[in-house]
Amino acid sequence: MTLSDFNQEIYLILTTEVDKKNASKLANLLLEEKLIPCVTLKNIESYFWWEGNINQSQEVQLMIKCKKENINNVCNKIAEWHSYEIPEIICFRVSANKNYHHWMNSI
Repeated sequence: MTLSDFNQEIYLILTTEVDKKNASKLANLLLEEKLIPCVTLKNIESYFWWEGNINQSQEVQLMIKCKKENINNVCNKIAEWHSYEIPEIICFRVSANKNYHHWMNSI
């Protein structure tokens, strides 16, 4: 495979949740609505400012794979269903190989 094989546009949306239960719930809601074809969960350690203090927390990061036409709905649903007052919602436009892109569009 070469770089030229990665010319199919997809989007990655990152968010974090307080624990595995909430991350799994959010992932399943997005999957059940057929807004996304895939999401990966990963345990992480976060450091951040909140209410004037530096905090440290164990969280679960969701790496959500999304088609362009669903980005707005996915981001709105994350904001609606998220357990945090101010959820992290970061979106990247990335390239995928043709077979993965085809699979995503079949969902």
